[in-house]
Amino acid sequence: MSDLFFGLQVAVQAPPHDPWRARLCSVVRQHVRDLALADNRGLYGSLANLLLDSIDRCAFGFWDFVPDGKSEYDDWVKGIEDDSAEPWVPDATGARMDHVLVSAMFLLPANGASARSVGERCDLPESTWQQRATWRQLLATLPLLDFASVRSDAVYVTPGGDRLGLSKRELAGEGYDYLLPIE
Repeated sequence: MSDLFFGLQVAVQAPPHDPWRARLCSVVRQHVRDLALADNRGLYGSLANLLLDSIDRCAFGFWDFVPDGKSEYDDWVKGIEDDSAEPWVPDATGARMDHVLVSAMFLLPANGASARSVGERCDLPESTWQQRATWRQLLATLPLLDFASVRSDAVYVTPGGDRLGLSKRELAGEGYDYLLPIE
């Protein structure tokens, strides 16, 4: 059986120097090395808690659960890394640059415990996919993963640093048109 992909990306209003944003960046930076299974649970537990605390500030998001997901995982990682290599340019309209994108992605063996757990939590009517309650459920899934059954994982905060940001206008436009409003 092939691997499954589970990924989510959420745009959170977190202006430069926001204490929440500083905590987010700190959690991610503390875990920029190969982690033991228990450390992964700690990282994703902390990440989930921070994102759940900010759910009312989440403007846009996108999530996916894909069978035969190796290429999807690779595409997400490459896309985010390519974006991070481009120079940051302020929004030309003068819109407030007060959002960050938080992305988490996982490659899961199809017969593993994590794939079964995520599959059950993602089995939702399409009409509910962008509701805050669904996002709460998806975010709460992160620390429940059995990291012994996760082939690969990645977390990104874009843009990096506490002085850069994306505008809500940018996030609703070209290049980010896959992001959907969270209701």
